Amino acid sequence: MKYITNNIDIDISKYIQEGAGLESIFKYNPDIYKTAYINWNMDCGRSQAAQFVVIGEAYFSTALNLIQQCIEYNGDKKADFWIFPILFNIIHGTEVYLKAINKVVSAELNKQQSITEGGHNLQSLCESVLKNINMLRKNKNCDITDMIQAFNLVRNFVDNIYIKTNDMTFVRYPSDKRGQGHFYVQAEDNMVIDLELLKEQIAIVVHVLDFLYNSITLEIESRELLEDIYTGNAF
Repeated sequence: MKYITNNIDIDISKYIQEGAGLESIFKYNPDIYKTAYINWNMDCGRSQAAQFVVIGEAYFSTALNLIQQCIEYNGDKKADFWIFPILFNIIHGTEVYLKAINKVVSAELNKQQSITEGGHNLQSLCESVLKNINMLRKNKNCDITDMIQAFNLVRNFVDNIYIKTNDMTFVRYPSDKRGQGHFYVQAEDNMVIDLELLKEQIAIVVHVLDFLYNSITLEIESRELLEDIYTGNAF
């Protein structure tokens, strides 16, 4: 806790002495720019998949922001602490993006698939995305060659993580459910991550995932518009 206590100036004695407890954080700050609106990007006009994309963007942007801070100055060794939430945000951001892509493709294929289907296994989610977009090409006559080639970069990134471990709880806990230390705990040599390389690869992954989601969504919307024009329902 030393890193936290050294960087937060607060006197907790008054809270203890008064015994009033802590008030709810779910309130406006007098300064609007110090208030976070949780529902601002979750309006009812957005689809469930679009809401998942919002969450994915939030996790990725936070990870990139933390990485950049570490690259700019790491004399305090904060990267050795922050790497865990950084990796968690990257893994979770990837997961929710993959689920959003699966959701829009499944809906187009008339598949009854829950957006949470696939669990938390990134490799399984990647396989599901590939399977669904291949079905989209077959059933809807879509040209998805560029999508598949781009998506292979995401699979490559995911596979590189799974080479180290298939237990993604390694970023949340130091040990697995059996009480065994994760790979970095048991390693005899230093386990390190190149932050500049990580930043570069995350930028690629985010770009590809966003490209896939938007391309598929645009393809579906364009086809629906053409169908409406042909049937006379566009105006």
